[in-house]
Order: sequence, then C-alpha cells, then structure tokens
Amino acid sequence: MFLDVGIGILTTIYIGFLFKANLTVWLLVCGIIFSLLPDVDFIKYFYLKDKMEGYKHRDALHLPILYLPIGTLIVYLFLGKVLALIFFVSSFLHFIHDSMFIGRGIKWLYPFSNNGYAFLYMYSRKVKNGLWKPLFIFNEEKIRLFDSEHGDADWFKNIYLKWHPFAVLEFTVLIVSLIILFLYVR
Repeated sequence: MFLDVGIGILTTIYIGFLFKANLTVWLLVCGIIFSLLPDVDFIKYFYLKDKMEGYKHRDALHLPILYLPIGTLIVYLFLGKVLALIFFVSSFLHFIHDSMFIGRGIKWLYPFSNNGYAFLYMYSRKVKNGLWKPLFIFNEEKIRLFDSEHGDADWFKNIYLKWHPFAVLEFTVLIVSLIILFLYVR
C-alpha cells in the first residue's frame, strides 16, 4: 500500500517530466489513485472473518492482460495520453509489486490460465525452507494448502504495523518519493 503510493508519486513525476506536463495536484492525485486502484476490491475482504480469504481480492482486478489495455484505453479516451501512460505504468508496477515478496501472486496470464504467479519470495510469519525460488505457480487448491502452512491471518498488522523488512522497504520508497516530490516542486 505505502509502496504503491510512492510508485504513484514517482511515476507521475517521471512521466510528467517526460511529457513536460505541469505537475498539478490533480495529476498527482490521479497517479496515486491509479497505483492503488487494483486493490479497491480489497475493502470487502479486509472485513471478512476468515482473513485467509483476503488473497481472493486479486481475482477481480489483478488481471494484467485485461486490466492494463482496457483501463489504459478508458483513461486515454476520458483523460488523455499523459494520464493514460501514468495509469499503465503505475498499474503495471503495482502488479509487479504484488507478484513479489508478500503476496500470493496474481493471474498474469488470465484468461488463458487461472493460475496465480509469484516471484522470488513468499512471506511466512516464520522463516521456512522453500520460500525462496524464482517462480511460484498457484492454483486454487495449491494456494489454500500454502496458506494453511504459511499463512498469517494478521498479515496486515505483522507486515505493515511492525518493523518488518517489507514495511521498511515500503516506507522507504514512500519517504523517498515524498522527498523527490518536495525537491521537484521547489
């Protein structure tokens, strides 16, 4: 979440600079919203009693083959090319972020495959063997098995509200993006 906000800010600054677009509050807010938008359906899963079902929020909008071209076209038609490019890049980086380290991957190849794909590391509340590898491929059965062994029902609290390597990374990117924003508008 904090990483996505930082990505939205950095993407907006960079693309705005490339296209010589004025960095307005509107442009910046759009960049942040675009970077968070794939997670909008997470709200309903956050309040479920079974927190282990939260990964399912990625079944709705975390479908890059569909989301990126359709969303980019809609933004282009209604908001123009600069915001369309900000939408595409910030959404793509959101998907990369959700495919690495703490998530259960996303359906990169949907509608051709219903499997989720994750890269490099899978978060577990305890360090365990087998959680570092280049590629994880999950179907519904495999993800439930993985979550029963490694899942953390309090993942939000344990990752974002405690000093944890991923929280440090997320806050670092956010702070760096705010510093760059401050220096850019000065």
